[in-house]
Amino acid sequence: MRPPHVLVAYASRHEATAEIAAVIAGELDAAGCVATVTEARRVASLADVDAAIVGSALYVGRWDESALDFLRHERTALARIPTWLFSSGPVGEGRATAHPERLPQPADVAALAEEIGAHATTFGGRVDADEEGFDLQIMTSAGLAGDWRDFRRIRAWARGVGADILVRTAAAGGPEALDELA
Repeated sequence: MRPPHVLVAYASRHEATAEIAAVIAGELDAAGCVATVTEARRVASLADVDAAIVGSALYVGRWDESALDFLRHERTALARIPTWLFSSGPVGEGRATAHPERLPQPADVAALAEEIGAHATTFGGRVDADEEGFDLQIMTSAGLAGDWRDFRRIRAWARGVGADILVRTAAAGGPEALDELA
């Protein structure tokens, strides 16, 4: 029986969400899955994927269009496999960064999550004062530069997802059985 193959697709303009995706993939690999990390816009196929995690940085409370396009285009395939979504973005001092998991998903993401049966969460984001970009300059000038990503929480979340994938795979009789159930 082969280990479950998990796609970790993301959209990230400044690499902070890409770094989260890489950490998630590392935890999935350590749990016994085989994780592939790629930008959402570069995903060619979901043919050999047993589960998926899709994430995007939040930009003014919205997902990047490439991640939304991926969800919309692949909604039927994603509905057939266990799928999780994550947002990355709250920055600054306050309740949003203290408990980002309590924030609601953007309305379009929440609707797609419900449609495909995905679980969704939010992680804190990062604003690097040394990076260029109009959006980053505005946030930096507003005092929002910093890193609010909680990698302990991200790793714990990813381990829980990995365990869930392995349980679902075993209960279904392996990754091949998950395909037959679809």
